[in-house]
Amino acid sequence: MKSQNLEKTIEELRHRVETLELALDTILKKMPEIRINVEVPRIVLEKKPIHIKIKASELHGRIMLLAMEGFLDDWKTAGDIASELVRRGWAPKDFKHVRPVLEHLVSLGLIERIRSSKKKRGRKAKWLYRAMEDLSQKVELTQ
Repeated sequence: MKSQNLEKTIEELRHRVETLELALDTILKKMPEIRINVEVPRIVLEKKPIHIKIKASELHGRIMLLAMEGFLDDWKTAGDIASELVRRGWAPKDFKHVRPVLEHLVSLGLIERIRSSKKKRGRKAKWLYRAMEDLSQKVELTQ
């Protein structure tokens, strides 16, 4: 008895599916085009400038002065920058602070760095630093 009910139910379902297919076919023939509009959220990222005051007597300020004067227009190593600081009489108390300051200035987007392609025997490749092209727009010198 159950198998007859099951067969009857399956036959009814087949009939309903065929009816739905015919109805859908008729609807699609009457519609020349179907458009679906999808709303996509728009994200607005707001960049707010941060104002950081750096004294010219600090290592950050001295390296920024070098950059503003054009010394970092070409790629330089941390050693080149430290040598120029010494040449100008701006030697830091400890030269181990030069690289961290350069990395901080990179993170602020004021200078950029790349890895040098030249490797000296037994040494790792060096990082080269250069002032960003828009540095003069980002930095304001005051007296």
